[in-house]
Amino acid sequence: MKGHRQSFIRLAFLLLAAWIAACNTDPQFSGTLPDRVDFNIHIKPILSDRCFACHGPDQNKQEAGLALHEAERAFAALRDQPDSYALVPGKAHKSEVYRRIASTDPEYRMPPPESNLAISPYEIALIKKWIDQGAHWEDHWAYIPPQKPGLPRVKQTDWPRNPI
Repeated sequence: MKGHRQSFIRLAFLLLAAWIAACNTDPQFSGTLPDRVDFNIHIKPILSDRCFACHGPDQNKQEAGLALHEAERAFAALRDQPDSYALVPGKAHKSEVYRRIASTDPEYRMPPPESNLAISPYEIALIKKWIDQGAHWEDHWAYIPPQKPGLPRVKQTDWPRNPI
């Protein structure tokens, strides 16, 4: 009986260790993604920091004909694979960007290991969620015209003296 108990304890310990290893232990990944992933707030900084060196505005350094700084080019068919797309709104698993950043194959993974750049599991989860939510592309905030917000709702309507 004692041997069975020790075996059970070992098995439980191994299962616990496997579960912990399978969980994301990256300190940057809190496990809580925003309800709505915003392109300018969440996605563009990742693309800018990790992808634009090879897929950004400098045409002399663009790899594979892919530019991720312009929506038209980011959503277009890939030059070398006309049946594939870097971004497929609503379908992360069909988006080459997601498949590459989530890959464990060093020959396929982006950014490549020799670039010394890495995308954290949290950032990968953000990109996946953004694509699955429709990959809504936004212009730089400076080019978005400001919109006048509506007046706030007031509980004590006799208190305010003017709309402000």
